[in-house]
Amino acid sequence: MSNDVKDDQQNKPGGPGGNHPFKVTVHTLAGHRLIETVKPEDSVSEVTAKAIKVFGARGQLVPGDYALTLPRTGGEAELDPTASLRHAGVVAEDVLVLVNRKPQVDG
Repeated sequence: MSNDVKDDQQNKPGGPGGNHPFKVTVHTLAGHRLIETVKPEDSVSEVTAKAIKVFGARGQLVPGDYALTLPRTGGEAELDPTASLRHAGVVAEDVLVLVNRKPQVDG
């Protein structure tokens, strides 16, 4: 890979070396969607809190303990809430899923 290509990838929005705002989509398991502009240094917990606030205000989320996941990585593991988006591996146009850590089970 040439240095020009590496530099371009490093500096693209949401890229490993970029510092520019970029957009991600946050989905709920019920199918609700929010497109959010974030920065690589935003913490996962900040993005989670904002998504909870927006979905809650819309009446699309029941109270609970929520976490973000990044399905693109092949796992359903929660993202570390103390990590920055950059360190969690989140890049431009990623889809994050908001999951309830302790879902209510009827019965």
